[in-house]
Amino acid sequence: MRTIIRIHFEGDTLPIVQQRLRTADCGPDVATMEDVPVLRQVFAEVTLEQTDPRVGVLLARLKKDDISWMEWHEDRFTEEELEAAALLLMQPNRGCEVDGGVEWGTTFDLTGACPSCATGCQQSSALFIDGEDIPKLEGHRAGHTYFWHILVDEGLAAALEDGGVTGLSFRSVYGVMKDKRQVKLRWKQLCADHVLPRMSPSTTGIARPVQSPRLRPCEVCKRNGFVTTPEAPTRVVYRAADLRGALDVNQTWENYWSANIDGDFREAVLSRPWTVVTPRVYRIFREAGVKSFDWHPIRVEDTDR
Repeated sequence: MRTIIRIHFEGDTLPIVQQRLRTADCGPDVATMEDVPVLRQVFAEVTLEQTDPRVGVLLARLKKDDISWMEWHEDRFTEEELEAAALLLMQPNRGCEVDGGVEWGTTFDLTGACPSCATGCQQSSALFIDGEDIPKLEGHRAGHTYFWHILVDEGLAAALEDGGVTGLSFRSVYGVMKDKRQVKLRWKQLCADHVLPRMSPSTTGIARPVQSPRLRPCEVCKRNGFVTTPEAPTRVVYRAADLRGALDVNQTWENYWSANIDGDFREAVLSRPWTVVTPRVYRIFREAGVKSFDWHPIRVEDTDR
């Protein structure tokens, strides 16, 4: 495993941004720049190993120039590390992303769900996506919606079934066209049937921050409002005893972001869980050439801790 850091900052002109990058010896092999004239801004992003001395040099220059920046710390893994993991966090990376869910007609059964935020509700229909986004699926074997519904083509769905993968079910996928027609697609929604217990407190990179204008964690069920934090890599930890009932495909008890179910449910925003799978699932996706997800080994700690 290695940890990288991504540093994003902005500048008024291209020469100014280039000078800051040159100060830290950050060339095109580690830095990208985007000049947006309409905003009169240049956006730069630098990707380095966390231990690279250029990190300190660049941040010192930004501090000296009184420039704010954003940084993200991320782990990178070898194939051997991914294969050896007990479980893997399956994280959408926007490589193939479409709009879909409640707004497009997907329905949910609220029986047993949190009365305040609807976390824990069960999908009760096929998955409906924006028909104008159908071309985005071309050339891909798998993808996801903005709300993390996982889509796989029919061939990949068959491979998962033939592989004896446990804990999953499939739903049909329809595109909703401008004229309101619902067109059935040769894709399936991959659904996780099993919910894991809570993550260990040793988990880093996933937190439930205090309430803010944009994020409103539910204080009734306390299951949503979790977000990934840029300060530390996402390292999910479970107690060994809590994984005894884990299947090949699972979802987390914790839900990402907050929910808004006020008014018309078609306008609701639902929080969503992470998907956790075994290396068996990862291998099937890898052999299909899927690039739309990042994979993070789950860490397991002793039951007695």
